Amino acid sequence: MKIASFIKNKVASVFAAGIVLGSGTIAMPLRAQAAVTNPTPKAKVSFTFDDGLQSAITQAAPTLAKYGYTGTNYVTTGCIGMTTTQNTCRADSDLPYMSWAQVQALQNTYKWEIGSHTVSHPLLASTDPQDQPRKLTTAQVTAELANSKSALAAQGINAVSFAAPYGDYDMPVLSQIAKYYSSARGFADTGYNTWPNSDYILRTQQVQAGVSVATVKSYIDTAIANNQWLILTFHEIRTNASTNPDDYQYNTADLDAIAAYIKSKNVSVVNVKDGIMTSDTNLLPNSSFNNGISDGWSTDAPTQITKNTAANGSFPDATNSIRFVGTTKATHLFSPKVAVSYGTNYALKNYIRVQKINTGGEFGFYVDEYDINGNWISGQYKGAERSVFVESFNFAYSPTSSRVATARLQVFTTANSGVTAFLDNSQWFATSQAATPPATTNLVTNGTFDAGISGGWTTSSPSTITADVLNNGSPANPVNSVKAVSSSANTYLFSPLVAVDSTKNYSLSTYVKLQAIVSGEVGFYIDEYDANGNWISGQYKSGARSIGSADVTFSYAPSSAAVKQASLQIIIVGNSGITTYLDNVRWLAL
Repeated sequence: MKIASFIKNKVASVFAAGIVLGSGTIAMPLRAQAAVTNPTPKAKVSFTFDDGLQSAITQAAPTLAKYGYTGTNYVTTGCIGMTTTQNTCRADSDLPYMSWAQVQALQNTYKWEIGSHTVSHPLLASTDPQDQPRKLTTAQVTAELANSKSALAAQGINAVSFAAPYGDYDMPVLSQIAKYYSSARGFADTGYNTWPNSDYILRTQQVQAGVSVATVKSYIDTAIANNQWLILTFHEIRTNASTNPDDYQYNTADLDAIAAYIKSKNVSVVNVKDGIMTSDTNLLPNSSFNNGISDGWSTDAPTQITKNTAANGSFPDATNSIRFVGTTKATHLFSPKVAVSYGTNYALKNYIRVQKINTGGEFGFYVDEYDINGNWISGQYKGAERSVFVESFNFAYSPTSSRVATARLQVFTTANSGVTAFLDNSQWFATSQAATPPATTNLVTNGTFDAGISGGWTTSSPSTITADVLNNGSPANPVNSVKAVSSSANTYLFSPLVAVDSTKNYSLSTYVKLQAIVSGEVGFYIDEYDANGNWISGQYKSGARSIGSADVTFSYAPSSAAVKQASLQIIIVGNSGITTYLDNVRWLAL
């Protein structure tokens, strides 16, 4: 019996969100070296087969083995053992299914992955007047998922991948699937999977009669061109397959030709569980929230963001999660700070179940970045869910500059979002290390002012801009700094000239302890010079205008190839009432 899918594809959109700053503890790596699967976008192919049909081991497995390939078979456990026709399997009573011994041989001898396709092959979310007139209850859906998994476990098979019969699911069903399995492959969800993927809606391309080898080759070429993961879905494999697409059959010779083409293109073939991005190291503690909001996690809305123990989480530990309830204000959950390195790439994975949301509302993700002193530097908006949906919300993150020492995840709901949502299984891990260590050489001499205003540093006002030795400097080296007090006119502190390259970018930062101010600012300006020391141009870069201590950080790129030298000019605006301390000036090549 073949039933059309009821599932529509989902298209995501991204809009901007607000920023909240704060502090938290630092989460350090749990291991020095992490084993990461699929750390970068790369073309790969998976062969998947539905139902547990006997042809998987008699036709498909030997064909793929010729090329060193394996596949994933999503078996309907209640049909295993129906090795003759006619039988009572709802998937197709006219076809023979494997015995348990054959399923085990497929796993142990041919090294295939065995996934779940339920117990009895029902529609999980919909009805069919002729075959299944009543929609399954939640308990019945759970039984199909749990009993299939336990039946496979009884045969020594740890099933972590799932495919819904007929591709039929809705969001409540998908949330149930996520409790028992680490991925869900669609059927009507056609297309390609783009790194870092969405584990619970893996897209596929159906292959049966009417889908030519040339068409499948075009799928493979597209995946190669775009570094995507192509999942192919087959059913019955026969020497002489039916030409009726509704019979879901495919010729053995055509499967062979597809495998041969993949081999010629030198594309990786992986089982589905091996196509998911994973790591054995998680930089976030308490990632399954078994301890609630603790271990460095915090929130600004403790009555709206709470621990939930009603099994609204995800595999492998679904019991506990964090529940978000929207309010008239934006709310936030903050992770501990994570030690990060410039030049290293990271991936973050978060299981989310958005149960309710108003039009225009967002349940989103943001990464805050901090310097070595804990000062907020910048942030990256990473996207948001705006509809009722269940997914693994995966994204990449790279520190924006060498000044970033730590970062943290911010999970937010927008004001008046009407959100009811759950978060679980938050993961943060490195996917690649920097090819070379980030730049640490300070190009400006005496940046800590341990030698006072010397080493090329000069000032226009030696009476109001003076060396200070009273521990007003940067926390890392506080003894020495420069004190600046405003006068009736602008005054200046000039750095030594720094040799620069017009093909490079630079990062500059200065610790500013602004003790008093009435108006104006402590300004930062770059002067540019040619090889002979002639002034060419200048760039105003930033200013400190508020009482407090922080690093002022900005980027700089020479304005032309004629620029060979540059210097930092720190301006104390006249009649501003400013008293400030300056320290730890760093000028780094990126």
